[in-house]
Amino acid sequence: MNEPSMSASDSASLERGYRRLLAWYPKWFRRENEEEILAVLMACAQEDQTRPSLEAMADLLKGAVRMRLRPMPGQPRTVFLAVWLIIASVLTEAADLITLRATEGGIKASVIARYPAYAHAIGHAVNLQVTIELITGPIGIAVMLCLAWMIVKGKQRGRVAFALFFGVSCLSVLLSLSQDALVYAPAAEGIGFGTWALTAAAIMLVFNKASSPYFGRRELVLT
Repeated sequence: MNEPSMSASDSASLERGYRRLLAWYPKWFRRENEEEILAVLMACAQEDQTRPSLEAMADLLKGAVRMRLRPMPGQPRTVFLAVWLIIASVLTEAADLITLRATEGGIKASVIARYPAYAHAIGHAVNLQVTIELITGPIGIAVMLCLAWMIVKGKQRGRVAFALFFGVSCLSVLLSLSQDALVYAPAAEGIGFGTWALTAAAIMLVFNKASSPYFGRRELVLT
């Protein structure tokens, strides 16, 4: 009797490797195509192969990126772009926090140089403001990611909550401007405005006429 081309252990190891790579694809795509793709990959495997080849890994990962960069079935492109804008705003907010932390000493020295008579009070004010930003910033990032998830799911309350969150952000920007933004470094100010602009663009897309039918539906395909 001829020996099998691949042992059971080799086959199981290779299958696990392929499944780990396929896990990078969206759930809706895996639900419809994973088993078929896996069967083709296993049928094309070499004798005694125990792990995916570098070429197969590259092809599968490139395919996963392409699938992640396209709307899921039934999702308007406006909603898809809005979610990516929210993710971009989260990244810029994280950059803003890093910049603020890295330039804290320079901010304090610059403001004190402008108002030397109030050096002690300014030092405390800067420390307090930076501390508040470093506490509320991560909370805002977590909220934004949660809202992005709700928008992907087509939840109407997520869209409403996103609008309320943007309103609060606008008030925060206006408050900062009314205080002459004394405690902010120019770099942090620029990044902060970029975050606001990305969020504003996302709001316009979420409330676009093409997006409205997507929200409030009871049955949506999971990502």
